Amino acid sequence: MIIMAGGRGSRLGYLEKPLVEVCGRPMVDGVLRAAAAVEEPILCTSPFVPNVERLYCGSLRCVRGSGDYVSDLGTALEAVGVPALVLPADMPFLDHGIRELRRFVDMALESRAQVITLNVCRHGRCYQPGVSVFRMPSGEWEDIHILWRAALMDVDDPGDLEEARGYCGITEEGRPEG
Repeated sequence: MIIMAGGRGSRLGYLEKPLVEVCGRPMVDGVLRAAAAVEEPILCTSPFVPNVERLYCGSLRCVRGSGDYVSDLGTALEAVGVPALVLPADMPFLDHGIRELRRFVDMALESRAQVITLNVCRHGRCYQPGVSVFRMPSGEWEDIHILWRAALMDVDDPGDLEEARGYCGITEEGRPEG
């Protein structure tokens, strides 16, 4: 399993996005917990995330890319091999979405496509948060659509970050904790 954590974070002011805190923890921590529930994660980093490398690459296997997502994905797939599950480091609540993640993986395994991508649908719009199964580095593509839940939220810009932080202290059922 590959966790893509080497982007520039340009839409968040060039912060090391995996380390941006949501609910008191770096976003990448929820992804790492979810990944560990499936298999051992491998972190794909770049020169743009030196603190991610310093904090995580001593305890996890890391593959260093250039910071270009497409190139880094190829580098990571080459290092890890296929099949591979790819996750982005900017899904802070993914550890609460292990059921959905496993459902996606099960559906992907039923597909005959070489690349299967998760599409999360919310308010009549579907988007790709960066979760994919690669049977081959390229080839026939299939999208699998799952209804949005906060557990599947990805954080790309300040509006997403504000929304994610708004979920802190709320249980899965949507009620405040305590």
